[in-house]
Amino acid sequence: MYEAEYEKMYSLEDTYWWFQGRKSIIFSLLRKYSLLTKESTKRIIDLGCGTGLILAELNNIISVPIGIDFSMTALSFCKRRGLRDLACADVNNLPFENDSFDLVFALDLLEHIEDDEHLLREVWRICRRGGMLIATVPAHQYLWSEHDEALHHYRRYSAKGFYNLIVQCGFEPLKYSFCISFMFLPIVLFRKIQKIFKSSGSPKTHLIILPGWINSFLIQLLKLEALLIRYINLPFGVSLLCLARKK
Repeated sequence: MYEAEYEKMYSLEDTYWWFQGRKSIIFSLLRKYSLLTKESTKRIIDLGCGTGLILAELNNIISVPIGIDFSMTALSFCKRRGLRDLACADVNNLPFENDSFDLVFALDLLEHIEDDEHLLREVWRICRRGGMLIATVPAHQYLWSEHDEALHHYRRYSAKGFYNLIVQCGFEPLKYSFCISFMFLPIVLFRKIQKIFKSSGSPKTHLIILPGWINSFLIQLLKLEALLIRYINLPFGVSLLCLARKK
């Protein structure tokens, strides 16, 4: 990811609908499976932690999680949030012993890694027996755009392909669903229009600043989605979400 994108992410994460909505979905699911108690989850790691939004939330709720990122710029923003248990490391070769963690986060990470299967096998290695993985990835290759290029993605995922990858790497999916579903049609339309009027120059992410009331409405809409996803699997969306247990 371009270094300038980290500053943009940090400045928007606490208010922007995409980041806040995704956070609501993730933590709603963690509460559903009782993974936010000290009794059930002792050691937590966030791989590719970025500028620390999820780490900070975990830090407020349950424990002192570990954050890993290859970018010192990203980790500097984590430190601004008061986070300290951080490491600059390559997620393909994690500097941890086998069976070290109860809960591993890999949120919008796998698409950044050329050999995503190798990474998931590393996750399996550091996850204790019966430990949990929560992962999200962007869905549908036909939605590929300069947004993906700016974030240095290698791919977007099909529902079948991501599920099979999780299973073949030794995890048992407990929850598997599309997410960011209520915004699916607007995003598909936006991406199609964008391809027609693609701009020249370096690719940029599409974090469009919306009027405050629209941004607030979308956050509330995704909070509703977070409630629904506790009980049903959503049939479409721009992201895929998996909560899986190490066999």
